[in-house]
Amino acid sequence: MAYTTFQEIDSIYQQQQQYQDSAKHSTAAQRLKLLKQLLAALKAKEDAIQKALYQDFHKSAMETAITEQFAVEFELKHIIKHLRKWMKNRSAGRSLMLPNVRAYLHFEAKGQALIITPWNYPFQLPMFHLAASVAAGNVTMLKLSELAVHTNQVVKEIIQEVFPIAHVAVIEGEVAETSYLLNKRFDHIHFTGSPAVGKIVMAAASKHLTDITLELGGKSPAILDKNVALETAVKNIIWAKFVNAGQTCVAPDYVLAPRQLKLQLEQAFKTEIEEAFGKNPQHSPDFARIINEKHFKRLSQALEEAKPLGTQVLTGGDMDAKECYIAPTVVSNVAMNNSLMQEEIFGPILPIVYYNQINEAIKFVNGKEKPLALYIFSKDDKFSNHVLRHTSAGSTCINDAMIQIMHPNLPFGGVNNSGLGQSTGWYGFKAFSHERAVADVKLLPVSKVFWFPYTEKTFKILRWMKKLI
Repeated sequence: MAYTTFQEIDSIYQQQQQYQDSAKHSTAAQRLKLLKQLLAALKAKEDAIQKALYQDFHKSAMETAITEQFAVEFELKHIIKHLRKWMKNRSAGRSLMLPNVRAYLHFEAKGQALIITPWNYPFQLPMFHLAASVAAGNVTMLKLSELAVHTNQVVKEIIQEVFPIAHVAVIEGEVAETSYLLNKRFDHIHFTGSPAVGKIVMAAASKHLTDITLELGGKSPAILDKNVALETAVKNIIWAKFVNAGQTCVAPDYVLAPRQLKLQLEQAFKTEIEEAFGKNPQHSPDFARIINEKHFKRLSQALEEAKPLGTQVLTGGDMDAKECYIAPTVVSNVAMNNSLMQEEIFGPILPIVYYNQINEAIKFVNGKEKPLALYIFSKDDKFSNHVLRHTSAGSTCINDAMIQIMHPNLPFGGVNNSGLGQSTGWYGFKAFSHERAVADVKLLPVSKVFWFPYTEKTFKILRWMKKLI
């Protein structure tokens, strides 16, 4: 697949500059028509999407249907259902001090948007953020990851069927093309990827003081209480960790568990992983592969370097370089200076760390960068609330995993190193919109109240207003 040339990028950029006023002033009906066309186009290509994701990830049709297609359809239908309401002006309420002012928020398109998406969910994430940008009335350049080539082709076909290039354009390429894009002035940049690249994107945005949303990552912990439904907790963690072969930004990165549960917990992981994927997960139709050789080597090297330092492989550990296959793997006793405990794993390897008191676990979590997600498993609300109050994370899920990013009324986003800003649903619409503050004065403007020269009457009015605050 040929990459977009710099000349093509310049041409698209200019076309979108000329079209942005048309997009900005489009009606709710016009935006809804486009979103419905987008929904129809992706439904028409369901088989092609599933085939492409199998080619890129060895991802099963069912896993694609759940994590990619259903997720996108749900998000699109949610936006379509609520867009008219979201576009309306929102009252900011009245003030006794300013009874003559009608205060409200007016939502307007930011203008030209750049969306840079990753490879791990190459259909879901581009569609999620594009839908929000279109709903808000922007023109959009959508930069896809170069790694998911088969899925990219389907995404490009869908977008070209629905949008003129002056409204939405797919940009393909690697670092050079992305860097060229980042040198241009946009009104909003939405980036999903690693914190390291997020800093580069943020630095580029700062040159033009461009609004930015960063969806990054981090080491998202799953904290278990001693008072826990162990089998259910383990199943939840297994699903969230090993769906998409662990290549999910909000997947549990490691488990913190009471030491007294060690034997039961380790046996539960062995039993439930075998139940989920069979004795040989390589033959399971439901287990995906690592995206490419580079990431396979990164993961396999991290695991092999951990073993001489005392890491115990509790289950899994099998690898096949030809298939970029790494079995669902659970490990314990990992050295704290090993990359498995220092960097986001982003693969099917799950370390378990044991604690004696919950404050040890909290201190462990708080000793790292704030994670994108944090999971709590407990039957005790006091335990859950204690962990919630004494930690910080982009999102938290209690007694389940990843459901927080599926809820239509919750925002998705990180905090500090795991991200800036929020996305999806209403929050996605807000991210791609400018909330303009409007004060509509029908009578008695401020100049009439406080006109020059200031007199004793002016001071009397001021003293009266102070009583109202």
